[in-house]
Amino acid sequence: MAASSWARAGARVVRNLVLGLLALVVVAAGVLLMVPQWRAAVLPSGTVTHTASAPPGWQAPQTASPPALPLDGLDPAPAPAAKALLARIPTLDKAAAGTPGLVVIDPVTGKTLISRAGRALIPASTMKLLTCLVALETLGNDRTFTTSVVSPKSGVIVLRGGGDPLLHDARTTGRASLQQLAADTAAALRKTGVTKVTLGYDATLFEAAAWHRHWTDNYRYSVAPISALMVDSGFHPTTGLAEKDPAATAAKRFATRLAKAGITVTSTKRATAAADDPVLTSMQSPPVEQLIEHTLRYSDNVAAETLARQVGLATDRGGSFADAEAAVRAMLKSLDLWTSGMVIDDNSGLSRENRVSPAALAKAMKLVVNEPRFGSLLLGLPVGGVSGTLYDRFDDKAERAGRGVVRAKTGSLRDVSTLAGYLITADGAPLVFAIMANQVVRPFATRDWIDRTTAAWAACGC
Repeated sequence: MAASSWARAGARVVRNLVLGLLALVVVAAGVLLMVPQWRAAVLPSGTVTHTASAPPGWQAPQTASPPALPLDGLDPAPAPAAKALLARIPTLDKAAAGTPGLVVIDPVTGKTLISRAGRALIPASTMKLLTCLVALETLGNDRTFTTSVVSPKSGVIVLRGGGDPLLHDARTTGRASLQQLAADTAAALRKTGVTKVTLGYDATLFEAAAWHRHWTDNYRYSVAPISALMVDSGFHPTTGLAEKDPAATAAKRFATRLAKAGITVTSTKRATAAADDPVLTSMQSPPVEQLIEHTLRYSDNVAAETLARQVGLATDRGGSFADAEAAVRAMLKSLDLWTSGMVIDDNSGLSRENRVSPAALAKAMKLVVNEPRFGSLLLGLPVGGVSGTLYDRFDDKAERAGRGVVRAKTGSLRDVSTLAGYLITADGAPLVFAIMANQVVRPFATRDWIDRTTAAWAACGC
């Protein structure tokens, strides 16, 4: 690549990272001191709450105005030599895990700096990175999903689910809620003189099984069956455990909200609304870009599977697990992100039958940092020691260089630990990476090794 081409590619990466990332997060005090201008420009600013689970009423941040910086004049530093990066990888005790897969790419030149990845491995929740990339590519940033109330005849209403994974019970800024939907429904009914109804609920948008055949029973406490109609991600408001029938629970809670709004519900049952049933009222989900930010930051399994089913529907396949998996697989192939040995068995990463190569994850990140249309995916990545599923990591002395600098999607299952994302070195060079460890015997030691490795790269003035 000619020097001028390198400069243009570098400026593009810089611009994408700046425009996408300055809107989001602050780094711990002192991180931004004495760093090159380019690195300071793409490191986060703003405020992020230290939480690994979405707080009540959470909504994704809006994109900020571009910073007052001469973006075209900011060129990234050259990537470190592969030898320098390899030298900074700490030793992983052989008793802690099997041989990890590891790929590092310079996103400016596209050069692979490290490739130690002989086979596809279980990705755990780094699978969500691919799912969200496909959802953005297929659905676009602005797509929303509609929860509606229809009335096929007087005195009969049907709550129709549209696959909004963040439908809330109580009224909440930035989200559709049953409380607001019930208030609007009651107002519409009273205009026609109706104060007593039978309530149906329709979750038929998503087809076939709601529980994946390869999900183990111990997931049932923390993961709800996938439904086109669910409230509060399918979790019980008091116990915090997953509901067994999210659609029925949503209908029950909607009936309660209607009663508080002055409408008597005489019965509640499953129903199938006709496409041309008159709509009394409806609410829209947050746009896809905000759903993706939430999904990645908090590793929301239900949201990932719901988005994948929306991809299946959008590509005229259908709303089943199999349709979603086929749609994601096809898009990854079209984006040249499919590698030998890959298996897409679900879209959240809960299935142990998934197989993804470190090269595919690293190549996906290279695409993301080079393409502005994937900006919400960058915004959603947890920040080391600061936000999401990385908020309590990079806390040891040997890991602190990664705080606020490493931005990546985590993955954890029994005997699996993975991390895929990007970082900026001390010299101002961007790197995208994927590290995958299977056959993990000592999960905390393995996780710390991953954090120390990426922190060492972040500290690299080499």
